Amino acid sequence: MNGYAERILREYPVRRTMQEKERFRLWLMGTLRELGYRPALQTRETALQVGGRVTNVVAGDPETAKLILVAHYDTGIRTLLPPLIMPTRPLTGFLYLALTPVLVMLGSLVVSFALTFALNAPQWTLPLFLLLLVAALLYLRFGPSETENAADNTSGVAALLETAASLTPHYRENVAIAFLDGGFGGMSGAKGFRARYPSAKEKPVFNVNCVACGDELLILPGKNARWNGEVLDAILNSFDSEGSKTVFLKTDGLVYYPSDNRAFRCGISICACKSLSGFGRIIIPKSARSIDGENLDILKSGLCKLTENITNI
Repeated sequence: MNGYAERILREYPVRRTMQEKERFRLWLMGTLRELGYRPALQTRETALQVGGRVTNVVAGDPETAKLILVAHYDTGIRTLLPPLIMPTRPLTGFLYLALTPVLVMLGSLVVSFALTFALNAPQWTLPLFLLLLVAALLYLRFGPSETENAADNTSGVAALLETAASLTPHYRENVAIAFLDGGFGGMSGAKGFRARYPSAKEKPVFNVNCVACGDELLILPGKNARWNGEVLDAILNSFDSEGSKTVFLKTDGLVYYPSDNRAFRCGISICACKSLSGFGRIIIPKSARSIDGENLDILKSGLCKLTENITNI
């Protein structure tokens, strides 16, 4: 695990409240300045306060950059079921996600029936059921914070900081690096970034998320990026498998990756996964207690080469 990852996990492990995010941004801005960048804050107030105020940290000029690298820095709530991401098995992934609302509804129904039956007050069954459902919705906003955030997404932030430190001054002019807020708030930070920099809609946006552990680094171009031959060639010529690690660019079949890449027309994601019988390629974010330094080295090298290759297109 590298120095950036260790520092974040030690001092800023949770980045959910406004105060936690602000403390982390102060450190992030200072770190980027030490690396020779001139970072800027880009703030967006979300509609009806859903997700609250989101603030992105942007290094470089997204309007003139040929490549945009992004990673969300915020962290989420502790979920009822452990989060699982199955990018190459979308249907299985959706069915797993559906378990949470089904369990909440069944649990609310059972509790409301049990209490009103014990009190011999059947007229309160429906109101109690609805009250429990409202409480479940409030949990999404005010529930306890997740504390195991090494994978999602301390790993992505550390990878971009490693890349930022390694880029030469010549190529820094051709890349913009954005640390996005609101990854757990409906991609509100990514949408705000897209609205602030409209030209980002036509540029390759490389999203780094959940790269802490796993034997395979899986690159997933979005629907539009799959048709951009020059970008795909640049990716193939940039990332190399090393040791026990493999890098695979998947351009066929149905895939779904629930991250900020979905906010961009030419979004591309990279994640670290392992294979599990019955689930295909799978990511279990909470299982990561540390961040694999070999993954970060491959990403740093690959993203620097990708910047060079896209600059020369």
